[in-house]
Amino acid sequence: MKSITAFLFIILPLTVNLTYAQGKCSKYYPMTEGSHVTLTMYDTDSIAQGKMTYKVDKVVGDIGEYSFTMEGRGMVLNNSKYNITCTDNGVEIDFKSMAGGMLARYSDMEADIQGSNIYLPNDLAEYLATSGPVLPESSMELAVTTPAGTQRISMKMTNRIIEGTETLSGPNGEEFECHIVSYDMIMNMGATMASHTKQWLAEGVGVVKILDYAEDKTTLRGSMLLTDYNLN
Repeated sequence: MKSITAFLFIILPLTVNLTYAQGKCSKYYPMTEGSHVTLTMYDTDSIAQGKMTYKVDKVVGDIGEYSFTMEGRGMVLNNSKYNITCTDNGVEIDFKSMAGGMLARYSDMEADIQGSNIYLPNDLAEYLATSGPVLPESSMELAVTTPAGTQRISMKMTNRIIEGTETLSGPNGEEFECHIVSYDMIMNMGATMASHTKQWLAEGVGVVKILDYAEDKTTLRGSMLLTDYNLN
């Protein structure tokens, strides 16, 4: 379950959904102020370990301002804010958002951050038919200058694949036709850590299910399920 705590709060902003009123934004991101989605984290014994909530705080033009909160053991474990920008063909998440609340600890230090934004097409079915199953990679590199020297942190989301579709049940017994997207996450903070993730994304609600695996792609380390949502 540690892998979900360490990694999924970084990449979960990829997984929420509402059709944008102007028709420009992705089907997999809410752009209505006040909308929220809650996912419950489970260990390999299906015991709940906490929850993660994503909320749309503000929408200005083509940019949605989001807040994220992770809770467990009766306390807030992490919280952060990030932006999603609508494009003509999809949405992009600022790569700084991949770090979640990580950057806050370096607010009083000299930090340089570079990378490529996370991109998700507006229509996964159309993208699959016209461009194939492979989605663009995303990465972030952070260099922090301290009195002891330069500390470097990097994250890379690679091997992003649209694997197919599957019908899943939602928290209220509704059925969702989901696209399955998988990817590898490689993170280096002095030591390299890797994981493999599968997400089930449904139009009209976003993420319905997530499975988190070890680097071997077969050892399950935890899961997440949609347990509550209000899309206004």
